[in-house]
Amino acid sequence: MGVENLSIDDREQRLIADERLIARLRAVQLVDLAVLDTAQIATADGARSLSEWVAGRLDVSPDTAKSLVRTMRRLQDRPDLADRLAAGETTFDRIEAVSRIPEDVGLLEYTDVAGVHRQAAQRIRITTQDEVRSANHRYLVMQPNLDETSWKMWGGFDGHSGALIDKVLTEAADQLSDLPDGQTPGLGWRKATALIQTLISDDPPPAAVTVIVDSRPAAPTRGEAGVVLESGTRVGRQALQAVLCDAVVEVIARSEDGRYLDYGRRQRTAPPTLKRAILTRYGYQCAADGCQSRYRLQIHHVIPWSQGGETNQDDLIVLCWYHHQIIVHEKGYQITVHETGRIRFQRPHPPQPARPPPLPS
Repeated sequence: MGVENLSIDDREQRLIADERLIARLRAVQLVDLAVLDTAQIATADGARSLSEWVAGRLDVSPDTAKSLVRTMRRLQDRPDLADRLAAGETTFDRIEAVSRIPEDVGLLEYTDVAGVHRQAAQRIRITTQDEVRSANHRYLVMQPNLDETSWKMWGGFDGHSGALIDKVLTEAADQLSDLPDGQTPGLGWRKATALIQTLISDDPPPAAVTVIVDSRPAAPTRGEAGVVLESGTRVGRQALQAVLCDAVVEVIARSEDGRYLDYGRRQRTAPPTLKRAILTRYGYQCAADGCQSRYRLQIHHVIPWSQGGETNQDDLIVLCWYHHQIIVHEKGYQITVHETGRIRFQRPHPPQPARPPPLPS
């Protein structure tokens, strides 16, 4: 029977079989790529990285090249996954996603590939050092054209900050009215307009954040794994404390047996009347010693809310956005109360290097 006479079912099955063939070919590529990596082929050819070399030699996108290189290196310690890929038992995309999970969880065939990525996001640990490194690499670039009639803007953010910015701008963009002629501009234009609107507004909209906590990976890692935002963004303990401190928060917790313990609890750290009282007590300026900023003042728990801090006047102080988000929550400085009542910050102790195991006697 000719190809043109194939039925719909036959074409579907052939499509699936072709994808399995692609998986087997990817497995061969990964073996060759591992050998070339050991031979330092990228350095020999003047490439800055193996991913860059792969993108150029295979004529694939940078994302595809990075995916191949990452998966090749992960499978060095996961021969079981390499064997299943070589046998064509599953797709390359599923193997790439499963390889992100450090422990053996099978192929997670009960969910799609997007679900596997969500599982990986919950299981991968984020240490405090990872959070600090990510925050330190944050940047924003604005570049005008020659006559400054237009500007371009780009940058990079840590996962929590990026998800927060996207959520605030998307929600603000959705509230914009249509144009007078009834047309609805694209999302990119609306988010750019929402950014301008937020910057010139005296009262930026609060970010309503949903935090999903899975106790199975979260408990043994003290929150370094198992905590994600509703967008799927992984966050660590420092980012979680920042979210719980001064946002409208909805916490969804899941127990060991997979049941959801709490759903839909919204917690505002300080009601408007208490917030005004705290602001008045500190003269509507930052309480940090030596800081007189009145810009974007926020209420902060001296004892973190996540650690049992209470929403009362004795546990709440006023900090500007910089001292609150950057100094306390990102840099990890500890708050101390000076004898004058002003707030000072104590530099966090650097993490101690792990001691090597004792030599066998």
